[in-house]
Amino acid sequence: DVGEKFPSHIIIGADTIVALEDKIFGKPQNFEEAKNILKTLSGTRHRVITAVALYRKEDEKLMTDYEVTYVTFKKLSDEEIEEYLKNEDFTDKAGSYAVQKVGDKFVEKIEGSYDNVVGFPTEKVKKMLEDFSSPEFTVEIVDVALPNNWGVGKSDNFIIFVPDGVYGDKVRVKISKRSKNFSFGEIIKIEEFSPFRKEPECPHFGSCGGCIFQNLTYEKQLEIKENYLIQSIKKIGWVNVDNVEIIPIIPSPKKFYYRNKMEFAFGESEGKVVIGLRERSSPFKKYSKDVTPLKECLIFSEKVKKIFSIFTEFANSHSLSAYNPFTHKGFLRHLVLREGKRTSQLMILLVTTDGEIPDLPYLGEEIVKEISELRSFYWIINNQIADVVSFEKKNHLLGKSYIEENIGDMKFKIYPQTFFQPNTDGAEILYNKIVELGEFSGNEKVLGLYCGAGIIEIFISKYVREVAGIDSNPVNIFTAKENCMINGVENCIFYEGTVEKVLKKRDFSEIDIIITDPPRNGMSGKAIRSVIKIGAKKILYVSCNPSTFARDVKIFEENGYKLKKLCSFDFFPHTAHMEILGVIEKVI
Repeated sequence: DVGEKFPSHIIIGADTIVALEDKIFGKPQNFEEAKNILKTLSGTRHRVITAVALYRKEDEKLMTDYEVTYVTFKKLSDEEIEEYLKNEDFTDKAGSYAVQKVGDKFVEKIEGSYDNVVGFPTEKVKKMLEDFSSPEFTVEIVDVALPNNWGVGKSDNFIIFVPDGVYGDKVRVKISKRSKNFSFGEIIKIEEFSPFRKEPECPHFGSCGGCIFQNLTYEKQLEIKENYLIQSIKKIGWVNVDNVEIIPIIPSPKKFYYRNKMEFAFGESEGKVVIGLRERSSPFKKYSKDVTPLKECLIFSEKVKKIFSIFTEFANSHSLSAYNPFTHKGFLRHLVLREGKRTSQLMILLVTTDGEIPDLPYLGEEIVKEISELRSFYWIINNQIADVVSFEKKNHLLGKSYIEENIGDMKFKIYPQTFFQPNTDGAEILYNKIVELGEFSGNEKVLGLYCGAGIIEIFISKYVREVAGIDSNPVNIFTAKENCMINGVENCIFYEGTVEKVLKKRDFSEIDIIITDPPRNGMSGKAIRSVIKIGAKKILYVSCNPSTFARDVKIFEENGYKLKKLCSFDFFPHTAHMEILGVIEKVI
């Protein structure tokens, strides 16, 4: 045993395999096996995987990792294969070949480390040796840094961020990145498991970027989110929370299958088109925007399994390519799914770059045959560089142009671009809380900013005298007016335009209460100044971002208003996100 002979030395071990889809090829035993392996690899894009282990006996320290390189072979003739095998020693070669020997004769393209294909990934090993020698600490995870979900540990009052560390874990970490005030630690070993740690429900948890908290008890998730909100109010908003009524965070009625909308991405794996979500980002590696292939999505809908199968089979059988957000090449970009949680109605939006979808009638027939809940199917064309869903051109292919959803005793239409809170059950709780904290007498004139499809405005219309809504998206305004008609609401009016322009153009001096529900980046300074100028007695501020909410509250407090009540809602279980409702009242 090498470790026994050299206990203080670092022992390096490595071995390589070749993989094609679910087939694994090691070192061949004889000529015929080698020939069959090369015939199988001929004309394919396969993986060369090298596993590396570093070990030191004296402290029983072990580190493992692996490197993957993609190799594309040309189409090989039997004569070329036999000629190579007769002249080369293949018995110690994974996949029956040595890349340095076959060269351009066999290889069309190599994606990744060439040294890895040779059998020893030097850059990977170099990085592992650096990490192996990095200082190590045992720390307890005493907090979680949101929205990144980095565990927070301390060593001699020095902060160490530990990605994937669960609150309450005691972990051994190696320092991988260091700055003046903090460092990042990679977990080597969990020495003591947290009492709050739980087994994730989803098989994709860890690699997929959709969830970060499935390995944490739900009660602790709520506690961490609420604390994050309060700390944001203190540190960013400079608010004395002793003077604020903090209403305990309200949990989501459903912990799984709660979202009514998801934007999935197309990607490629093993030369096949897949559908999933972008990988989880990490401070330890460059973000690649790779897609984690999903078979299911526990925060959206059980319908995903069937839908993904239809679209991946269609894409692969018609040789369609997935869009690459770095090279900006490829055809299939996103698959957007919207589901009425209370109506079961489904809308599918297939997003591509310019081009033609072959055999489109067949695709439509397959969807209708397999998905009985389908009510609307669109083909969206998006050529923008940004990795977002943009509606440059809409092609309505099947069914109605909308789906419907119910909130309370009201019915709402949802079009492809309609904004609708992504947690239907949570949204109804929020809207009822707005009514409760708004303390409406029935005589108020209310103004809704960033109103979207007017859901809040229509919902509260029976409790107030008049409601006006402002939104810059013409689709939202159209939908809001239509939803008024559907529900027989006659005391709502909606204005299209930016909040800044509409507030400047129109007189809202008689408004009693303002409800503002801005996007994640919050309200602009100009919009806040216009709201302050109106002088409404109460502002109900709905937000999905504690940082920008706290920033805006600070400005209101500097201009005659005070945050009186604060309530949060867990619209997004197992993620870092939440919804916020703040009651801001005029005191001067």
